Amino acid sequence: MTAQTLPDNPNFCFAPAYDVEADVQQIRIVIEGMAGHVPTALIALNLDDALSICDKLNRRLGLDREAWEAMAAASMQAEDDDPEGSAWH
Repeated sequence: MTAQTLPDNPNFCFAPAYDVEADVQQIRIVIEGMAGHVPTALIALNLDDALSICDKLNRRLGLDREAWEAMAAASMQAEDDDPEGSAWH
């Protein structure tokens, strides 16, 4: 799936960058079925704060941590399978 074939009502979640646990964490949007992520301007000072922010945002979407982490992991796996895959925006 690409941005051009995005369904009308996509499933999505918010996830931290997970780059380096001690660094500032960008909050990203992950769309189910698409490799990569959409960057946002939201940041947290550490991973624990980022997880808390994502829990709050995703709770409004009806997703608990297990559900949104699974969606984010699937997106990261798809990105790893695509050597040219990266954030798209």
